[in-house]
Amino acid sequence: MKMRSLLLGAAAALTPIMSVAAQEAATPKNVISIQPLSAMYTVYSGEFERRAGQNVTFGVGGTYWNSPNDDTDGDATYTSGDVKLRYYPGVALRGFSFGASAGYSSVSETIGGTESSGGAPTFGIMLEYQWLLGARSNMAVTLGAGAKKLFLDEDDFVDVIATYPTARISIGWGF
Repeated sequence: MKMRSLLLGAAAALTPIMSVAAQEAATPKNVISIQPLSAMYTVYSGEFERRAGQNVTFGVGGTYWNSPNDDTDGDATYTSGDVKLRYYPGVALRGFSFGASAGYSSVSETIGGTESSGGAPTFGIMLEYQWLLGARSNMAVTLGAGAKKLFLDEDDFVDVIATYPTARISIGWGF
């Protein structure tokens, strides 16, 4: 009876550790994703995220955004590339995360017949939640919000927005 109680106690103590280890083993090391809903608004975005530790990921992303402006009969186009670092309090690539991005954006604007263009470094912050679904945990669904700042001289442009909120609704594949 004593041995049985000892074994049950040991199993109960190891259950949380084994559960975390099993969850980590089932978590992919990489996720590649796109944001299909934002494409309806001429925002095309994709990202590659790689697990760099138990709670940390490193990623790269690119975005193309064409922002027509009906008020001034013109439009602005943003093309950006970013490196991203995320911290997951639980297991990397699964659940809640917060992080930062740094990169470079190229901006061009056409108002009437006048064109302006320029480029600048960027910095962003993000809060997100990622689910890994399916029998092999390889379908990624991510929701998130954040903000991005372009360090560009706004006086050179009429309609360019240098600080703006960001949103993420993405689907992807974990491998």
